[in-house]
Amino acid sequence: MALFCFNGDVLINFLILFAALGFLWIGADLITKSALKISKSLGLSEGFIGLTIVALGTSFPEITMAVTGAIQKLAGQGDPSSIVLGDIIGSSINQLTLVIAAAGLLRVMNFHKNKIFYDSIFAVGAITVFYVIAQDGLITRSEGLLCLLFYVLYLLFVGRRNFIEQLQDKAKRKFASKKIAWMDILRLLLGLAVIAKSSSIVLAKGIILSSEMGVSEATVGILVLGFGSSLPELIVSINAALRGALALSISNVMGSIVVNVFLALGASSLISPWNVERRLVQFDIPYLLFSVVIVVLFILTKNKLQRNESMLILFLYTIYISLKVMGF
Repeated sequence: MALFCFNGDVLINFLILFAALGFLWIGADLITKSALKISKSLGLSEGFIGLTIVALGTSFPEITMAVTGAIQKLAGQGDPSSIVLGDIIGSSINQLTLVIAAAGLLRVMNFHKNKIFYDSIFAVGAITVFYVIAQDGLITRSEGLLCLLFYVLYLLFVGRRNFIEQLQDKAKRKFASKKIAWMDILRLLLGLAVIAKSSSIVLAKGIILSSEMGVSEATVGILVLGFGSSLPELIVSINAALRGALALSISNVMGSIVVNVFLALGASSLISPWNVERRLVQFDIPYLLFSVVIVVLFILTKNKLQRNESMLILFLYTIYISLKVMGF
């Protein structure tokens, strides 16, 4: 099998891939540290930072790939619909199951019900919208515009909620008077740049290595690109959990899912409509919706995520990946 043919080119691609993964850790560490410091300086909550700045930054791979694919399709350079949608689905599945399970196994997560409730509702809503607009096998420009409008509403809601939290918290109002260290902003920008570049290398090398196996584009998008593009979320969430920044950890995941659907999918389909394979509508997107509902129920039931629940979420990921590997 081609998978076991380790010639010189394959070995070099693997080495480059592993090197890029190492830089992902460095970029994620820069983002987590600087985001927490900036949130304290501005009086912003960790959750707000996770839902906006960090979520947008770690979703650069999905956004970049979707927009690039749409431009290529518009220019008549093939139809990358399956691999782009596969990337969005695969990345979202990884974030909901692998990322949250990994963070939950490292530390039992306790949440503020009101805050995590709205974050979760937006994530469920985004995937529900994805499922509905994909039913006819075509995501049109008008549906892409609708997704972008939902993203604007989401940003307005998150910004308003953070403003209310600041008014209710005198301590945060004192933090807001602090000056922002420019080095923290530079570290944040550097971390985002490192993650964006490293992720693109991971995705490119993943495509080269997987193409030798003769796998379908949708499967490549889900298994290779989806995993590769969700690595920033995985690393940021693990780092945040290890530092005790639980709000940043879970908010980053929920925010990234919203970005994947409303921004990445919305902006790209506004450029060029996407064709949706029937298999994705019948199995992959419903499984994604099922997964987010299960995860949200676990989180909201007791306002915390215990390790046994994290194990069950990891089991959801294992089942899905196993079915995809078997060609389901």
